[in-house]
Amino acid sequence: MKQPIKSVGSPKFTVILHTYNRPEFLRQSSRAVLEQTYDNLEIILINDGATVETRELLHELESKDKRIRLLHFKENQYSPSDPHKIVSVCYNSALEMSTGNYIWLQDDDDVIAMDYIEKMVTLFQENTDCSSAAGLSASIDVNGNIKNQ
Repeated sequence: MKQPIKSVGSPKFTVILHTYNRPEFLRQSSRAVLEQTYDNLEIILINDGATVETRELLHELESKDKRIRLLHFKENQYSPSDPHKIVSVCYNSALEMSTGNYIWLQDDDDVIAMDYIEKMVTLFQENTDCSSAAGLSASIDVNGNIKNQ
């Protein structure tokens, strides 16, 4: 595994990762974030009204890495009549908590390459007029296989 870039004095990068009741996906997606080659990270994990198993995993992740902060909602914020409620409630609350210079939103069934954040920070640092960019995340199945390569 490539050693993380020591990013003292480098911009902080916030990853906001949303989960509901899919601990098997959360394990994989959070591992991909935690193993980034860029280490000046703030990781906000959103518990969107999850089951006990998922909440326990969230607390376990938080206890193992000081970069992780948790945001809990007692009830799932998704509503078929208002599918954007997740954005207005969950993501906006996480944005209010964030302290990063750059922010990436991710769902629990997506993974990113180990150097994704390093490349994004470099892109923004070298292109100061750039205000928004995103690479493609890879969706995974329950076994960690990448879907639709």
